[in-house]
Amino acid sequence: MLARDAGAPKAMGAKMLVATSLLIAAFAASSLAHEGAKGVVKERMDLMKSQKSAMKVIGDMAKGKKAFNAAKAAKAARDLATTTKKIPELFPKGSNGHPSEALDAVWTEWDRFTGDAHDAEAAAKALGAALEASDRDWKAAFQAMTDACKSCHESFRAKEKHGHH
Repeated sequence: MLARDAGAPKAMGAKMLVATSLLIAAFAASSLAHEGAKGVVKERMDLMKSQKSAMKVIGDMAKGKKAFNAAKAAKAARDLATTTKKIPELFPKGSNGHPSEALDAVWTEWDRFTGDAHDAEAAAKALGAALEASDRDWKAAFQAMTDACKSCHESFRAKEKHGHH
């Protein structure tokens, strides 16, 4: 019995090593997608990454993974309103191609693209207003924000081969 118990810490250590290795590999894979990004392409990738973080703050509260904190959620929504407003200026003509994930449709369908960006900004402002007013329907406003992001990404961002986004 003692011999078997003595192996338990080694097995746990091995499992932890595997889990850590997988996390590092996943992080490296997501970093590679943005590797080599410079200038405005890097700026917009960084902006989208900050938006993803803000959406996670609110999303974790919506799913009950984190306790609801109106102040934190409202700040994240304000950040989204500020950053969505900047989206069109971060897509100047000629800023497509690797490592950008933007499809040519951004520029060939510019009015629709900027319309989607404005819709996302409006959704972010509505979400912020709902959160600041302690509106019980803030989750519906969050869903509208999620839908605005999804709509633009489905139309204007290349699908990732590994299903990461």
